[in-house]
Amino acid sequence: MLKETIDFSVLMSVYYKENPIFLKKSLESLMSQTLLADEVILVKDGKLTDDLDIIIDDFKLRYPNVFNIVSLPENRGLSNALNEGIKIAKNSIIARMDSDDVCFANRFEVQVNYMIANDLDIVGGQIIEFSKDIDEVISIRKVPLYHEEIVKFMKFRSPFSHPTIVCKKKCFEMLNGYDITIFPEDYDFFIRAYLAGFKLGNVVENVLYFRLGENLSDAIKRRWGIKYAINEVKLYRKFLKLGFFNYLDFFKVLIFKIPLRILPFKIYKFIYFKFFR
Repeated sequence: MLKETIDFSVLMSVYYKENPIFLKKSLESLMSQTLLADEVILVKDGKLTDDLDIIIDDFKLRYPNVFNIVSLPENRGLSNALNEGIKIAKNSIIARMDSDDVCFANRFEVQVNYMIANDLDIVGGQIIEFSKDIDEVISIRKVPLYHEEIVKFMKFRSPFSHPTIVCKKKCFEMLNGYDITIFPEDYDFFIRAYLAGFKLGNVVENVLYFRLGENLSDAIKRRWGIKYAINEVKLYRKFLKLGFFNYLDFFKVLIFKIPLRILPFKIYKFIYFKFFR
């Protein structure tokens, strides 16, 4: 039986380059849930534009007992901002949300209840990736559902879509949050959570519209190039040191993934949307 009420926090970070219209739609989707959070932690990652501040101030005024605003003096990146937000979360369950995505109306009802019913520590979900509007679907990212499948999957790729996760605060506390020296910080966090003995799962339902943006090339360029490849090697070396990878695992990902990052971009783009969604 689904629980109608349960206390949980939502954690979001915003920085100056965000689109205020997208932020408004994102926040509206949070406040239109069938299961509402009693706390929304919104971390301002450095100084924002006036338009972004107006949106945030409006929601704070409309929902004064829900919105908890954290203002950081300078922009130091997503992982640092999330860590700061986690510190002040008042609830034992924290849900992630990005500032330009849109939640399905039943997202938290589905995920939080699934977490409780199955005694899980981290729960994600499926996402629909869209371009400009949510009816302009580009792809659907499917991730595995059950703990054992997730562990196998994450030998090669991150097993969660980061903005969908609902996580028990004790996971963040035991693992000291996200590693701000590693990118992608979420993939690293999930590996460490598994190694620490936490139980993982994904719901079968689509829970989030994930905004790729009108320019699909720009959307995936951050996952391409020499800089990303160097960061990825650093990440895989950490997995080897932690004992999640053996040397065979390590060399497999180096052989199959690193060359993709340095292919001509048009070829990389084709492969990304053809085989990795």
